[in-house]
This record gives sequence, structure tokens and C-alpha cells, in this order.
Amino acid sequence: MKIVSVKDKRVKALVENPGRTSVKGLDALETRKIVEMIAAIKVMTHPNQLRAIPSWKAHDLAPSRPDSWSLVVTRNYRLTFIVHVERQEVTVLDYEDYH
Repeated sequence: MKIVSVKDKRVKALVENPGRTSVKGLDALETRKIVEMIAAIKVMTHPNQLRAIPSWKAHDLAPSRPDSWSLVVTRNYRLTFIVHVERQEVTVLDYEDYH
């Protein structure tokens, strides 16, 4: 899917520069995981495909956030995004502690 909009500036730096291995404000493990997740998001055709990697704990955030999905990066932080399956787009890609 095409990533159309990114909310978090650190994640945006990784989306815009796929070969990047470090970003100010993220440790090496966070950066590596987020890079892997971005790559998976770009090739998926449906968000259920992300469930193939159990450690990411991919799940939708309905009913409170319709069409939004979450992937576990660290104990407290998640990569969240809105999926538009019909347009094959992802919007509002963010890195947040929503708990």
C-alpha cells in the first residue's frame, strides 16, 4: 500500500529515506522494528496480512478508531495507521503511546 501521510516526524524520516538506519529520538531496536513494519505495510494488500508476524500483535482499533490498525514496537509504543483498502493507501502513520 502507498503511505500517503505520516504524523510522527521520526517515522516520516524513515518512510522518506528507506535505507536510513538511525533517527534522533529512536533507539536502534525501535528504528529496526519500524523500518521492518514500514516495509511490510508497503507490500501488503490487506492489513490482516500483518497478523503473520505474531510479535507485532497487529490488531484493528475499532470501534473507537474505525479503519485504524496498531502494531507493537515496544512495550508502551505502537505504530498506528489508518488503512483505506479500496484505495490501497495508508494515512496518519504515527508512533504513539495510546494506552
